[in-house]
Amino acid sequence: MQDLLISNAQIWTLDYSGVLEKGYLTAKDGSITAVSPGDPPDTLQAKTKVDAQGQILMPGLVDCHTHLMEYATSEVHKTQGKAQAMAGIANLLLALQSGIVALGEHHLGHPVLAQPMEVYQSIARDMPLTVGLAFGSCWLGFEPKVLTAATRPGQAFTQDILNSEDYERMADASDFAGENLFLNYTCANAPLAAVPHAGETTLSQEKLQEIVDIFHHRGKRIGAHIEGDESARMFIKAGGDVIHHGHQISPEVGALMAEKQVQLVVTPLAGTSKRPTSPQEAYAFYKQGVFLALASDSYILPHPEATWYDLAPDYLAGSADFLTVCQPILQYFIQQGVSREESLRLITVNGRKILRPQEPDATLAPGRPADMILCEALPGIETTSPEDIRLVIIRGQVQVNRM
Repeated sequence: MQDLLISNAQIWTLDYSGVLEKGYLTAKDGSITAVSPGDPPDTLQAKTKVDAQGQILMPGLVDCHTHLMEYATSEVHKTQGKAQAMAGIANLLLALQSGIVALGEHHLGHPVLAQPMEVYQSIARDMPLTVGLAFGSCWLGFEPKVLTAATRPGQAFTQDILNSEDYERMADASDFAGENLFLNYTCANAPLAAVPHAGETTLSQEKLQEIVDIFHHRGKRIGAHIEGDESARMFIKAGGDVIHHGHQISPEVGALMAEKQVQLVVTPLAGTSKRPTSPQEAYAFYKQGVFLALASDSYILPHPEATWYDLAPDYLAGSADFLTVCQPILQYFIQQGVSREESLRLITVNGRKILRPQEPDATLAPGRPADMILCEALPGIETTSPEDIRLVIIRGQVQVNRM
């Protein structure tokens, strides 16, 4: 007896099997047990049966860089205190409803939204979707400059007070390489004119090496908020693993990233003081062999130089806008001859690899997690509406049903 049977589906496996124009999939105990062409045998039994009616079945969306449980709880819901946790859960639910089955979330020690790391961990454990948590420290480029840290929530500092114990705790608590540190002062969602130090480098090479070594010695990969060549070169030299944003990185540094197998999370809407990565630049990195995943950086305001979007300057883009954020890059890749399957990996399989690098690719294949979506059209390519995602299935269980 299977837990789930989906039949009469156009199955986009996103692996070597390619696309099955008509096939069926079964799942049991949270994992895929079979993916086959044609109709299922009449003898096949399942607790839940779904007739896909010819729609697209594919791996679920993965947004590997979000801020749903900290900054967004204030900006979107205007909450503080105990209500902050409720707002974070609401944001996670919206992500799930938008077809996102896994995401990368951050705790950076907001000076007002002061929740201990354990609250995030408790919420993440109870969610049906996979929530990878990155704990880190954040430098904001105001005058004076401001430092916050997950290990000291509810506090703000104008000088570096973090010690090895802080970084050890952040490394131990993190389960993916997100913004564990900021190598450049951030502007966050503040107007650039109000953040005079945005983009400046925060750490020396020696200090950066010390932090990277702490993470690696504890068996953890490390990621960093980075813009520009200088900080990217520093991070690569120190042996860092994942660059987040990477705005205005040159082709020369892109080649170095490919050589050293440093992964890049592209946030094409905003995220730093510099112009975000354009579709053309993302494609150039891809051609160099840089491992790419696309992310929303939810919730964030559009960068004024992100001219490939038609969004109001004060629009806070969130999880429901993930496909809107990704579409210009996906469509440009396809225009350049990249297959639709390979392009879709940028918002599914590749993001999952950032979150869970030790696991096999999250394609639709036996033994893989039964995390998938059933769609009327290809997400991010043919549609940007979450309403076109008819089912969201996690670990073989239907979580969102618009059939």
